[in-house]
Amino acid sequence: MVDVTWAVVIASVLTLTLAQTNDINKFEYNYSLMRNTLQEGEDNLAGYKQVYTENEQIVYSYLEYLKWKEFQRTRNDFPPARPLKLHIDDIKMSEVYKLLKKFPKGGNIHLHHNHVVTKQKMLELIFSSFLYDNLYVKASAPGMWNLDFFLNRPQGWNKVKDNPSYSKDILVKHATLLGVIDMKATNNPTNSDLRWEEMNPLFDVLGSNIINHANFSKVYTNALLQQAMDENVQYLETKSSSSNKLYVLDPDRSYLGKYGKRFIDNDLGELELQFTSEVVQKFKQNNPNFIGYKRIINSYRGGDEQYILKNANKALTLFEKYPDLVSGFDLVAEEDKGYSLLFYLDDFAKMAAQNVSLPYFFHTGETNWPDDLLSSPHNDDPVPTMGNVYDAILLGAKRVGHGLGYVKHPYLMEVLKKKNIAIEVNPVSNKMLGYVADQRHHPAITYLRYGIPIVLGSDDPATFGYDEFTVDWYEAFMSWGLNLADLRHLAFNSLRYSSLSSSEKNVAYKKWTLSYDNFILNTKTVACKQIFQNTSPQIFRIFPQEGDMKGGTKIQVFGRNFHVAICKKIVCNFGDIKTTGTFVYSHRITCNSPDLSHSSTIHSRVVPLTISLDGGLTYIQNTFTFRYLQTNHLPIPEIVG
Repeated sequence: MVDVTWAVVIASVLTLTLAQTNDINKFEYNYSLMRNTLQEGEDNLAGYKQVYTENEQIVYSYLEYLKWKEFQRTRNDFPPARPLKLHIDDIKMSEVYKLLKKFPKGGNIHLHHNHVVTKQKMLELIFSSFLYDNLYVKASAPGMWNLDFFLNRPQGWNKVKDNPSYSKDILVKHATLLGVIDMKATNNPTNSDLRWEEMNPLFDVLGSNIINHANFSKVYTNALLQQAMDENVQYLETKSSSSNKLYVLDPDRSYLGKYGKRFIDNDLGELELQFTSEVVQKFKQNNPNFIGYKRIINSYRGGDEQYILKNANKALTLFEKYPDLVSGFDLVAEEDKGYSLLFYLDDFAKMAAQNVSLPYFFHTGETNWPDDLLSSPHNDDPVPTMGNVYDAILLGAKRVGHGLGYVKHPYLMEVLKKKNIAIEVNPVSNKMLGYVADQRHHPAITYLRYGIPIVLGSDDPATFGYDEFTVDWYEAFMSWGLNLADLRHLAFNSLRYSSLSSSEKNVAYKKWTLSYDNFILNTKTVACKQIFQNTSPQIFRIFPQEGDMKGGTKIQVFGRNFHVAICKKIVCNFGDIKTTGTFVYSHRITCNSPDLSHSSTIHSRVVPLTISLDGGLTYIQNTFTFRYLQTNHLPIPEIVG
C-alpha cells in the first residue's frame, strides 16, 4: 500500500514537473517570437535590408571575424575610444583597416578642398619641382607656422630649400593637428574650444597660399583625385572658398611689393575652376572607374550680412555657369563661434526672392552644447548654435554637415527622415575637435538605425594629420556595430545623396556596383584561404528550445569559435532532417527548424539538434534537444503595440 502511494506521489510530481517544464519552454518560444518581432521592427525602421548573396555572406562572415580579432587585440585600449594620436599607426597596420581600404566607398562628399592631399605628399610634389626654390616658411610658435611661395623674401620668412631645420618631416609636424596638439587639449577630449584654438592656424600652413599657385593647382587636384582612388573612393565633392583665386610669381618690378605675386584669376575664381575641370576630365579618361568630382562654394560664417549675400551670389553665378562642376553653397568655420543661420535670414530671403534654386549644404549642429547654454558670441546675434538645426531644414538644405545636435531633437530627426535630408557624418573630425570623445557614443549610429540617411565624410583629413578616409570607416565599423550591409548602404548613400544628376547617378551606380562585386569576389578568395588551427567550436545554448511543428523557428545558437565556418556550409540536423545554418558572429549562428507537420517518419516531438560547421563532415560534440509544439502557445505580456 505504501509502495503504491509513493508511486502515485512520484508520478504526480513528475507530471507536474513536466507540465512546468513544458510551460517554461512554451514561454521561451513565445518570448523568442516577440524578440524576433522587435528585431524585425528595428530592421524595418532602418529602411534597408540585411540580405546577402552567397558570396556576400562569406565576406560578411570574414569581416565579422576580423572585427572580432581586432576587438580581442585592442579591447583594453580600444582605438575608437582613445585619442587618435596614440593609435593612428596601429590602426593603419590592422587587418580590418587593410581590408576596409580596399572596400569601394562610393564617394566622399564632406571635404574641404585645401585640406585633403596629405602634407607629406604636397611637400614631395613641391620639393621635386622648380617651386622648391620659391618656398618660404615663417617659423613662429608651435602650431603657428606658415608656408608660402615668394620671389623675394619677406621679413621674418626663411627659405626652405636645403635648410635642415625645415625638412619634410618637420614641416609636416607643424602643419597637422596630430603634430602640434598639446597635452592640455589631449587631456580634455571634449573641450572643443581648445581643439579649435590649435586647429585654426593650421588651415594656413599648407593651405590656399600654396594650392592657389597656378603651377601647383593642377598638380594638387590630380593628387587629390589619385589619393581618393588609392582608397577606392570613386567620387568627390569638396568645399572651397568663394575667394579662391590663382596667382603666379612675376619677376616684373611692379610686383616687388607683393613679393612677386600676380593674381591671374577674376573675382569669381573661374580660372581655378577651369583648371580643376581640365584635371578631372583627364583623370576620368585615364581612370574609367572614376565617377567624378563636384565643388561646393563656401563662405566664412563669421562675416556680416553683406559678405554672406555677396558670396552666396558668387556661388549662384558659378552654379549657373558651371552646372557640371559647381553644386551649391555652404557656411564654414567653428559653428559655436560663428553667426547663426537665423542671423543671415534676410540674405537668404533675398536669394529666395530671385527665384533661384541654389542648393544649400549647411554645416549644422556641430556642437556638444545643449540649446539653452551656449549662444553666439556676437552681441548682435544671441542665438544658440543649436538653433541652426531648425533653420537648415527650413532653408531647404539638401544635406547637413556633422548634424550632431539632431540627436537631441527626435521630432527633427523624423523631419530629416521624411524630407530625405542626409547627414554628412565625420567621425574622426568629431573626435579630434572635441565633440565626440568616444566613437561608441557617436549619434550617427542612432541616425542610421532610425532610418535617417547618412553618409561618411572626412572633413579635413590632411590638416588633422590622419590623412586617409579609411580611418573614418575603421572607427565607425569597429565602434558602431556595423556589418557588410551597413557598409554597402553607406557607400550607396554617398552616391544617392550626392549632387550628381539622375543620369550621372545611373552611371555612378554601375561603376560602383562593378567595383563592389570585384571586392566581394576578391575578398571571398582571401576568406576561403583562411586556416584556423587549434580552434575548437563549442555550443553553450540554443534559444528557443521549442518551436512550431510547421517549422520556420529561428533558433539562436550561442557558443564560441564559429568563425571556422566562414567559407563552409553550416548544417543543422533536427533528428535526421537537415537545414542550412547562417553565420552571425564568431559566437552566434542561426538555424531554422524544418517543417514536420506532414512528416510520417517523425516518431517523437523531441529531436536531437546537432550542428556541423564543415558541411556535414563532422559535428560539434554538444547535442541539444528541440521540442516541437502542437498545443496553443502560452501567452506572454504584449510587447509591441
